[in-house]
Amino acid sequence: MPGLPSAWDAERRKQIDRTKTGLLLLLIGGLISWIPIIGLLALLLLIGAILVILGRKAFGSTHARNVVIAIVLFFVGIVVGIIAGVLFAAAVFAAVASQNPATAGPALASAFNTLLVGAIVAAAISGIASVLFTYALQKQTGRILLWAGYAANLAISIAIFAIIAPLISNAVNQSVSGGTYNPAPLAALQGQLTALGYLSVVPALLFGAATYLAWSRVSHGEIPAPPVPPGMPMSTMPPPGGPFPPP
Repeated sequence: MPGLPSAWDAERRKQIDRTKTGLLLLLIGGLISWIPIIGLLALLLLIGAILVILGRKAFGSTHARNVVIAIVLFFVGIVVGIIAGVLFAAAVFAAVASQNPATAGPALASAFNTLLVGAIVAAAISGIASVLFTYALQKQTGRILLWAGYAANLAISIAIFAIIAPLISNAVNQSVSGGTYNPAPLAALQGQLTALGYLSVVPALLFGAATYLAWSRVSHGEIPAPPVPPGMPMSTMPPPGGPFPPP
């Protein structure tokens, strides 16, 4: 009916609104992602990601493809993290079951190193997913911020490994040296690891700034491009207020 939006227009508007809301939730969740005690963080990020996924088609095929690739990479990163966790748990169980302090110390140290390396690999894969998720919505500044956030996150993960890895063997040996398990050295090492984890505020701010730029572009109507109904080439659209041009 004249004056009323078509079903296609309504669906497109719905997808744009979903993406805008999803980006806002991702922005909030990303800015507080470095705080480990925030329980609602995972829920905010999950809802935001789902909304962006549902609204991806309104922003073109490149963005829709990037979002799908990002989802795949995200789950690959989760699988890598789970595998690293399972290997760590299996190594710890074997070391404890052996009840031999001479072999338990090196085995536990190796298990911790494996866990840290797995975390680095998972961060590298999941970081690419974070870059691709909004990459097609960005201008050059936003894309630079995304890659800067990825590089900072990966650099921090490697730095944590370089700092913590040499301390693991000593902490494990102190924990099992008395013939009975003493958790204090490993607890102290865990405290150092937690403190270093706060460095993740740097990539969180960089990713947050990029997400804000994407949200701002959507919110101000800069993207997506003006609508062209499916099946109607731009050249065949009638001019506003007038008939089709003569052949």
